[in-house]
Amino acid sequence: MEPKEVMDELTVLLVTRLKFEPARVAAVAFDTPLPKGVDGSLGLDSLDFIELGIAIEERFGIVMDESEDLTEHFASVDTLCRFIDERAARP
Repeated sequence: MEPKEVMDELTVLLVTRLKFEPARVAAVAFDTPLPKGVDGSLGLDSLDFIELGIAIEERFGIVMDESEDLTEHFASVDTLCRFIDERAARP
């Protein structure tokens, strides 16, 4: 899957699962940070990350290992897209 395709799917998940306003998500770019407290971020909190993780598992068929520290993968849209692409490509 191309990075743009993954990003498009993520924006759909942000609107449908996390109930973000479509106008807010329209401004999302690859370099947009995800966690709240970071300038220019989407402002995701811990519950948003849990819901997004579940949505990613369902949509892309990947498993998030709860014992693994996934913080670096959820730093920005770009890092999350790369993580999804890498995991979704595994047989």
